[in-house]
Amino acid sequence: MIGSGPSGLAAAAQLNQAGHTVTVFERADRAGGLLMYGIPNMKLDKKEVVLRRVKLLEQEGVKFIYNANVGDNVEPQIFLKEYDATILCLGATKPRDLPIEGRNLKGVHFAMEYLTATTKAVLAGNPASSVITAKDKRRGHRRWRHRH
Repeated sequence: MIGSGPSGLAAAAQLNQAGHTVTVFERADRAGGLLMYGIPNMKLDKKEVVLRRVKLLEQEGVKFIYNANVGDNVEPQIFLKEYDATILCLGATKPRDLPIEGRNLKGVHFAMEYLTATTKAVLAGNPASSVITAKDKRRGHRRWRHRH
């Protein structure tokens, strides 16, 4: 299995329950994909939902290999040589850029850039260390007033 996002975790669980030996290769430092890095912690508790599910899969025999970027530090040929089948459960990692005025300005980021950095900081126990922040950025700030 290449990828441990929602589809990768679901496929790994189903194949494991059917009696297959499952190894999941994940390019990130932990499993979950969009569940882990795309959904803010306030919306989905990573420890109670995602990490718990991954731990259960590991206890059931699913093997996870992290920081395994196929084509970079993992040779694709390994899947032909060592495995009977390979399932690709890849996420969309390249954002779609918008050709709009101001897109190239400093401080304009893609959502996944922000969400991934913030989630990694939160999971590391140091939310203040997030690389992308709007702290102290009030220059040109206008408050919207409700008009009757």
